[in-house]
Amino acid sequence: MLEQGVLTRISVSNGSDLQTDRGFSVGDSAAAIKAAYGADAQVSPHKYAEAPAEYITVWTDGPSDEPYREDADARGVVYEIGTDGNVSMIHVGGPSIQYVEGCA
Repeated sequence: MLEQGVLTRISVSNGSDLQTDRGFSVGDSAAAIKAAYGADAQVSPHKYAEAPAEYITVWTDGPSDEPYREDADARGVVYEIGTDGNVSMIHVGGPSIQYVEGCA
């Protein structure tokens, strides 16, 4: 994702064999991700799909009480979990990882 000419987010989905710094990729289970990150994993309901679909967000500087990060220097990863309980997409980058919609 580009915003005002700056790369702010990279998203991967089915067909990608890329892994996060913790070794997770599309198809891995939500349970494994939650176990690996522990209290650093912030879980929120999926906007468009029924549970067990959800978002698991992890910020490099740890969880926050703020509902939305706006600091341009913030970095994190969002594991988008599908209705099968597995990762369907991964978003990495700055605050734009919080956007539910992508860009075309």
